[in-house]
Amino acid sequence: MKHFCTILFLSILCSTSALSIDAWQNIRFSGIGADSKVNMRTEINQNNITQNKILYQNGTGISETDLTLFNATTRSYQAQVNAGTGRVYYGLRKSIGSELPEILPVRYSGTGLPAPALLTKVSDSPVDNDIPNHCDIISDYVTLTDTKLIVGLKTRGGGFPTSGGFLGPFYSYMVGVADPALDDPYAPGAVAWALHYVNISLLSYTAGLYKITGTSTSDITRIASIQSSIDTATNTLVMSCDLSVLLSDPDFQAFYNPDNPRVGFLSLINKMALSGLTPVVTQMDYSSGARINLSPLYVDYDQPLYTLNSLQMNNSASNMHFEAVLNKPENRYILGMSLHSTDGRNFNMTSIDPETATTRIYRTSNLKVSFPEGDNQGLKARTEVATGVYEESPYYYFNYVRKLSDPEQLDIQVVDDMLLLDWDAVTHSFAGAPITVDYYIIEYSDVPNGTYQTLGQSPTNSFSLPLDTLENTGFFRIKAVKNVP
Repeated sequence: MKHFCTILFLSILCSTSALSIDAWQNIRFSGIGADSKVNMRTEINQNNITQNKILYQNGTGISETDLTLFNATTRSYQAQVNAGTGRVYYGLRKSIGSELPEILPVRYSGTGLPAPALLTKVSDSPVDNDIPNHCDIISDYVTLTDTKLIVGLKTRGGGFPTSGGFLGPFYSYMVGVADPALDDPYAPGAVAWALHYVNISLLSYTAGLYKITGTSTSDITRIASIQSSIDTATNTLVMSCDLSVLLSDPDFQAFYNPDNPRVGFLSLINKMALSGLTPVVTQMDYSSGARINLSPLYVDYDQPLYTLNSLQMNNSASNMHFEAVLNKPENRYILGMSLHSTDGRNFNMTSIDPETATTRIYRTSNLKVSFPEGDNQGLKARTEVATGVYEESPYYYFNYVRKLSDPEQLDIQVVDDMLLLDWDAVTHSFAGAPITVDYYIIEYSDVPNGTYQTLGQSPTNSFSLPLDTLENTGFFRIKAVKNVP
């Protein structure tokens, strides 16, 4: 583009999509810092938050750290957590006043049943020394894979006996899920599904996934098998079932929202004794319950944090600025960007696009007056991906001149019916910066103040044309041209 021409502008449509899970809005992660950690940010537009944590794997188990408020205006929270390689899963925990906690468990990426330490804790239960060890719930847990719901139940001790003898009493250990809007699991019409560790041969009850539609033993139906294991070191029962069984049940589908997949969660231990042939069920202990969100939250660390799509100069009569177009995943963000020149100058860049936008446009301020003139000036984008950690692009090269000097010392000769024009080459801008012009335009008019017509262009500081193409008298004007963006 010529120095004196109108500048064309590039218009880019920005995407403002973001990763949101229930009340956790615009979840995003920074680049990896020097300490192999990342910052996670989210907006939560809720009041009276009593517990607000992000959960992550620490190598051998699940750790939790507080999400702290860093911008009260936007209700933005952040925390620093471990990064990793490949796909890394995270979880969330939040409590509002006296409401049930909302928990998004850290997903399990292994095969088989996980160790108890890799389950996300749902709740703690106070010790009750008035009931047997194996009936006293200490805590319950949950995680899931793409195909399995996995739960855990920890008691005070004594293993998980299912029978006190041939005629009982019998014990059952259940972790159940239901409609998260259900306040009373015993209300008429309530339906729940429980991973049930039990063995009562007299009633043909064996371990499995049960659908519960009422309070009578006849309202409990085994609908699928489960997998289970007992960790004797921690006295924890781990059970899993196929998610597909739940998802295919019409009663489950009636409340389940795939866009916000939440379930109510509760653990309980029952004792069953026989009064004659009539079973009498006593509830021994139960957990405080929670609402579980089954959405996956993860970062693919083997994918680039961002891609610098372009770096360009936009130049008009009154404004010159540089513009960088950055593309990134919806759940990632960078801390900032600046431009650095080969001669040591730095230019800050800002973006009005949200941190969560998948395309962000960064611009410098107006550098029309302050940016140095010259040829092939190198600029590289320097991106802060984490606190004190930077990535740099290759150099981009630009020409810039505000005003050119006019060509001087025009010499005109006639040789063999040809008119020869020669002038001093323009080697500096009007302000004195060394430059190389791209070409010259030769113009002609028969009167000094008339309308000049273009005779041609020349890449050098000379030009020739047949003498008979001109009037007897005339005036010449030479313009130097420098292409700038």
